[in-house]
Amino acid sequence: MREYALKVFQNLAESPVSACLLNDSGYCYATNHAFDQLLAINGDSDTASELLLHSQATSQLLDKLTALYLGEQTGCTLSQFRVPSPEGPIDLQLHLSPLKDDQDGICAVLALVQDERIHRQRELELKQLSNAVENSGSAVVITDAQGAIEYVNTRFTDISGYSTSEVIGMQPSFLKSGNTPREVYDELWRTIRRHQKWRGTLHNRRKDGSFYWSLQSISPILDENGTLSKIVSVSDDITQLKEHQQQMERLAFFDPLTDLGNRRRFRDQLEELLRTPSDDIRALLLLDLDHFKKINDTMGHEAGDKLLRTVANRLRFCVNEPHTVYRLGGDEFTVILKDLSSIDRIRDYSDDIIELLAQPLDIGTHQMQVTVSIGITLIGIDAMDVSSLLRNADLAMYRAKHIGRNTYQFYSPEMNAEARRALTLEHDLRQALDRNELKLVYQPQIDLLSGNLVGMEALLRWEHPIEGPISPSEFIPMAEETGLIIPIGRWVLLQACRQALRIRGSIGDHFRVAVNLSARQFDDLGLHATVATVLRETGLPAEALELEITEGLMMDNFTHSVEVLRKLRHLGVTLAIDDFGTGYSSLSYLKKMPVQVLKIDRSFVQDIPDDRDDVAITSTIILMARQLGLQVLAEGIETEEQRQFLLASGCRIGQGYLFNRPLPADALIEHYTADSAPSHD
Repeated sequence: MREYALKVFQNLAESPVSACLLNDSGYCYATNHAFDQLLAINGDSDTASELLLHSQATSQLLDKLTALYLGEQTGCTLSQFRVPSPEGPIDLQLHLSPLKDDQDGICAVLALVQDERIHRQRELELKQLSNAVENSGSAVVITDAQGAIEYVNTRFTDISGYSTSEVIGMQPSFLKSGNTPREVYDELWRTIRRHQKWRGTLHNRRKDGSFYWSLQSISPILDENGTLSKIVSVSDDITQLKEHQQQMERLAFFDPLTDLGNRRRFRDQLEELLRTPSDDIRALLLLDLDHFKKINDTMGHEAGDKLLRTVANRLRFCVNEPHTVYRLGGDEFTVILKDLSSIDRIRDYSDDIIELLAQPLDIGTHQMQVTVSIGITLIGIDAMDVSSLLRNADLAMYRAKHIGRNTYQFYSPEMNAEARRALTLEHDLRQALDRNELKLVYQPQIDLLSGNLVGMEALLRWEHPIEGPISPSEFIPMAEETGLIIPIGRWVLLQACRQALRIRGSIGDHFRVAVNLSARQFDDLGLHATVATVLRETGLPAEALELEITEGLMMDNFTHSVEVLRKLRHLGVTLAIDDFGTGYSSLSYLKKMPVQVLKIDRSFVQDIPDDRDDVAITSTIILMARQLGLQVLAEGIETEEQRQFLLASGCRIGQGYLFNRPLPADALIEHYTADSAPSHD
């Protein structure tokens, strides 16, 4: 009989479960390795028997064994069976089962032994895990293999608005808003059925009907046979993050003032059109309001903005689908006309635009008329790329202004007068650096609370010996296109660092100078070496230099931009995104940028605190920057109300005409080291 029991027991020799064989007197005549380790007996059956037969519960053990051998029970469990050990008493749990020989009946009792300390520890861990899940900041849902809900935690009920009793047994599809594409759900289930984790974003609906965005991680749970048994979903409500991202993406492609597509969207749409050949006539119209600067100067920016919004609305009315209207910036608009049957249709649209815009409009207490000059170029005929088409339309628009405004002109190759002037200016610009015609002025950057000078932005100016001051908007793009921006940029950087070193000696070590980098400079392989050399030559501490790039430039080639900025950051310089809010970066991109400063574009500042949209956008940018640990600087501050609003919103640094116009270095030092230096309470 014993031989049969030992033969059966051999299968448990290397089992991780502790086991032994007992006779009807409680003698332990066989143990496995796990049992020996548990009681530290080194395979000694006599010692094992002595431990089991000298327990406080030995009598209970003998009673159980008797019942099992007599066939009165088919199995039983004995808990809290305490035995001594070298490390102190151990509470065991014994699961007793009789072994039957077909010929002789019960031949032994198999005891499966469990350390109750481990059992209690597992129970504690499970309880802790359960508490963690129940109190998790994420919503947790557990379903069966078919998707019927078996468990939800408190966070789920908080987010969805449904109680636990309402959802148990339901399919999670009751959360669907109808806005998530069906393909997303199809892919979700395909992934789960492949026994893989799915991660993605779903647009859901709460019990009260409101929508929310849910970032979900859904994992399949398999049983010991590898069969899907449970599905666990862990999700977070990212509605606020999504709304911020959507707002920033809206800013990326739409002009916040007029809600028309912006320059970036215009370029994207025009490039797509150029990639799609057509036998129909297509045209690009470039519109520039006549004397708009005079309107701004005499009636103020608020009136100017109202005028721009009115113009945008009239253009929408005049130009319907499939044609599109965009605002490139300032008072410059473009219209893309598609699928036209003849050139005469272009003339008809141009006449309609001029006539509609010329109708009187009310701006505040004033009634006025607006005229517009339009330059026209044929897409795919005059040129096959965006830059050339814009240049053609620009030449035609300036011809329209030259012949009297309030009219339109088609581009023709003979329109080269401006091109000749540009060529002359390019030649003169090549000499400007050697002839000391270039100079720097500095826009003070002010602590909005104390009024103290904390930095300055270097601005390049060109005093032409014949034409006088040349606008930076005219000569800087020229320098960019010709490559002259590289030596000019190095000169600017060198002069700005030298002046900053002087001013730090007068103002203090907190002072910083900001220098703008153009697209050509940013792509220059020698930029890093140039910055390092200038810092070494001037002795200016790296932390006192701030390099600024525009948001659009950053996003043109994001991976390359991040790499360049990281190399510059290793030098110790500060990095800033200029004109933030006018480009098209999203939150996911922004957090990857190695920048420390966001400069809010003046277009958002000029109408606060009166314009609710600008207030919302500015507040969002400031809040987002603070959450990302970035410093915010506001441009274009012109009123005390703007300063107070920005300061209250968490923006500490600003620049603008409220504090001062751009000054030469000597004048800046004199002004801000005088006893009359401005301050704010």
